[in-house]
Amino acid sequence: MRRHIYKLLLSILTISIVLGCSKSDDVSAPVEGLGGEVLPKNNLDAWLNTNFTQPYNIEVKYRWDPYEVPLEKTLVPPFISQVQPIMQAVKSIWIEPYVKEAGADFVKKFCPKQYVLVGSPNYNSDGTITLGTAEGGRKVVLFEVNNFSQQNLDGVKFTLHVIHHEFGHILHQNIAYPVAFKQITPGTYTSNWYNVSDAQAYALGYITPYSMSGTDEDFVEMIATMLVEGKSGFDAIVEAIPSATGRAAIRQKEQIVITYFKQAYNIDFRSLQTTTQAAIANYVK
Repeated sequence: MRRHIYKLLLSILTISIVLGCSKSDDVSAPVEGLGGEVLPKNNLDAWLNTNFTQPYNIEVKYRWDPYEVPLEKTLVPPFISQVQPIMQAVKSIWIEPYVKEAGADFVKKFCPKQYVLVGSPNYNSDGTITLGTAEGGRKVVLFEVNNFSQQNLDGVKFTLHVIHHEFGHILHQNIAYPVAFKQITPGTYTSNWYNVSDAQAYALGYITPYSMSGTDEDFVEMIATMLVEGKSGFDAIVEAIPSATGRAAIRQKEQIVITYFKQAYNIDFRSLQTTTQAAIANYVK
């Protein structure tokens, strides 16, 4: 009896599929947005070309290409509606402040030449989440695009923190930061940074727990935090740290960052902070 019921259900399913497909349906056609298809340029493509490709030779990839992301991870494409808002943030809060303070040629020379957008977070086996990567200073991958909101100040700052962090890597890979930076908090860097609280990191002289993962990460976390929080926001964080040793260490790192930007790239970091803060205020609705 069960065999007859199974056959009947299978027959109904087959008929439904046949009736549901018109002669014009092409079941072999690719699903738009999953990659592999050649799609006509649209208004979004024109906007990206005008704002990124033409002036800075930056390619922005938002249509899905599995070979641009880790193949072993489960990831999804970005919503089309999210692409322009997040890339406008990149332009307004990262590119334009650097153009104002260092010039367009500086951005053209050092900016990554490709941005790849991914809708979902990139979860790691240790329980952490990767929200951005920079490969050899040429390509930046931004994850969790689908959760980005122009109305969410903390979210905007968090996303731009990732971008300034990755650009900081590009800068120090071109011109190394002083060895003295590595000697401020030696012996306390750890691969288990994700088990460290903010308060614990502050007390040890780190501006974020992730800073403790290595000296390079420490350096760019300082850059990103100083820019995204601005001078007043950064000062508020540091002055609230109970540990005098922790405060002193972070202040030493802060001064090295300021001096590095001036000596390596002739950039007034305090002015860059002010410009970046104004850009954040103007962008967030």
